[in-house]
Amino acid sequence: MKRVAILLGLAAWLGLAPAVAAQGPAKLWDGNFWTQISLDAKLGYVGGIGNLADFETAASKGRGSCVSQAFVEGLKNQTPNQIVAKVDQYYADHPNKLGATVIEVILQQCTTVCPLPPKEGAK
Repeated sequence: MKRVAILLGLAAWLGLAPAVAAQGPAKLWDGNFWTQISLDAKLGYVGGIGNLADFETAASKGRGSCVSQAFVEGLKNQTPNQIVAKVDQYYADHPNKLGATVIEVILQQCTTVCPLPPKEGAK
């Protein structure tokens, strides 16, 4: 399974390299970019961050950064397709939030580590 995710990530990265290079300096992916890319690229992205989190947590013997631990723990019961669907739904429901980074959306929508801020007027 991990080999498939790595291969998907590599294929997506290679396929997106020209588009990403055309954007200029490296930057975090946001909804503006996410809504323009293919499902394979999205799955590659999710697989890539998942593999990085797994690696960092394993290499640090379970004491990885809180972001890596959040990804490992918060996403372990979700498939990449489910995560992509939640991110897609978030951007569809919040077109005014396309500037939010994909990582931020994943942490807020798919884990409990970064709870959503309370709605205006809520106590």
